[in-house]
Amino acid sequence: MATAEDKLLALVFFVCLAVIPAAAYIYTLFVSDPGLLLPAALVSPFAVIGLLVCFRTHRFLLIALLILVSVVMLVLNVNVVWILVLCYITVGVIGVAAIVSVLQRLLFYRVVCSVEYLNVKDRLTLWDRVVAFLFNISGDLDTRNITMDYNLRRASIPWKEMWSTIKLAFMIGMFVWIYICMNPSWMGFESYSGIPVYLFSVMLYIPVLVMPFSIFLSLNVRIETRYKDFTLYQGIKETLKRMAIPIFAAFIFILLAVNQNGLEDVLYFIVLSVFFNLFINGVSCLVYYRNFEGRVVDDIVAKWRTFRPVDMMVEVDPDRGAGLGDVPDTPKRDADTHRELRFPD
Repeated sequence: MATAEDKLLALVFFVCLAVIPAAAYIYTLFVSDPGLLLPAALVSPFAVIGLLVCFRTHRFLLIALLILVSVVMLVLNVNVVWILVLCYITVGVIGVAAIVSVLQRLLFYRVVCSVEYLNVKDRLTLWDRVVAFLFNISGDLDTRNITMDYNLRRASIPWKEMWSTIKLAFMIGMFVWIYICMNPSWMGFESYSGIPVYLFSVMLYIPVLVMPFSIFLSLNVRIETRYKDFTLYQGIKETLKRMAIPIFAAFIFILLAVNQNGLEDVLYFIVLSVFFNLFINGVSCLVYYRNFEGRVVDDIVAKWRTFRPVDMMVEVDPDRGAGLGDVPDTPKRDADTHRELRFPD
């Protein structure tokens, strides 16, 4: 159900993702000290998408405000690197929110259709197995009873849901960040205090990994059972937690980094990591829930009402369904005839 705008944003993003890092890599071959140019180039597509969205939605006031803040910071003798990072990430989170909305439109019904017949099919495809793993769906669950809150209307920002998404993204982000930056097999720094600040912009990829699943929380997509309903968001939440569970390994990496660089440098790096992780995930969620979530929900609900006017496993027995059995003069129908199709002459 991707729109024409979604296709344009996806095309621009993947073209930038292919061209900008490749150009940065070629540049590093001809300079003696390229620094960490390539990691910064990897997140440039988000900044490009953010600028594109700002121009397409006529958010010129935001761009003007960002320029004004940058000038004020220059007057206050703030390091130019911090100013560039602020502009880079501020525009980048808009691109992140836009890409998240594209992924949600692209994946939502693919996931729902896969879940609905997951435990009915004789053979599961690779996509079905991935969905079953990510959403923690067991084999004894009747997945045909899938439904959602298709009457959802947003009057304001859902702060509770946004905070839940931020917490999950922050947790996953910190674990991934520790494994990448402190794992000796990945990367070794002579001193953590000398790491360029713009390296933290790579964290823009963290919301893209977590936030697309927030649509299942917003719409309360669930599999109804006779006891407690199974919510798809809770399933993906538990899976992500299990994937980030090796806390001991992360602790070992931190100890190795302290042994190599000293406690002061490592603490400085961790504090910056926590700050940028919270800032990027928090602002990305705020931008998404304020400017993108409502339209995504409306598009998904409109399609649901068109192709799913009633629940898949709806009751047809009037005595058990709508409760009309107690109403006087209610027409009765033999339950054995519910499967018969009658056509008028």
